[in-house]
Amino acid sequence: MPEYTISVLDDALHVLEVVGEHPGSRLPEIAKLTKITKTKVFRILKTFEASGYVIQDSYQTFFLHQKAYLLGQQAKRQWDLARFARAELDALAQASHENVHLVVRDGLSSVVVDLRLSPHPIRMYAEIGRRGPLHAGGTPKVLLAFAPQDVLTKVLEADLKRFTTETITTKPKLLKSLEQIRRDGYHVAASDLDEGAFSIAAPIRNHKLEVIAAISVAGPMMRLNQSLQTQYVELVRQAAERISNKLGGQNTEMG
Repeated sequence: MPEYTISVLDDALHVLEVVGEHPGSRLPEIAKLTKITKTKVFRILKTFEASGYVIQDSYQTFFLHQKAYLLGQQAKRQWDLARFARAELDALAQASHENVHLVVRDGLSSVVVDLRLSPHPIRMYAEIGRRGPLHAGGTPKVLLAFAPQDVLTKVLEADLKRFTTETITTKPKLLKSLEQIRRDGYHVAASDLDEGAFSIAAPIRNHKLEVIAAISVAGPMMRLNQSLQTQYVELVRQAAERISNKLGGQNTEMG
């Protein structure tokens, strides 16, 4: 089978991703994170700088620049998941007055790709591009529950990092929790990733019925009661169902 990938382009994109994920990094740090030689990273960065994708400040640190921003905005308009989820994120935020997250899986990490922030002065920390684990939190555990077997195996074989006293760090308990998520079609996380925070999440499916994302309502535990939890579960499940339908998928976990 012919090989169509271009290794130098793979390296360049890896460098650009690292600059996006670690803004303000210097050349040695970027080389270490990418595992690419400093000479090669330097040439890649200078190429991106000349074309307007990155910028270097007076402290010799790098940030994404105008071209990267414009490309990201174009991707956001063209990416079906982002387009179809936009109205649902707005509606869910208006109904709950809490943070609303759209999250996907990238390898063994969860990544926030869109969000709406709560108007309350006290709210959960959140930002687009924030990466997290798969074994803790609302959307991450939903993504893990429906992930391919090889992903689940790798997560279970790795060290299950503890984030709070409520984080599940043993394989049997995690498997039991994931089975429950698959049965329910949603997940209510309480203080297992961020102390004192809740997250209520449901899966989003594509036309192949694969879970490709998760949507959630999240906020401080002090604002959550049983009545609101029941309400948020229904709102989140319905939002996930509507996005799935727009993508050609049917959220079969809905009752």
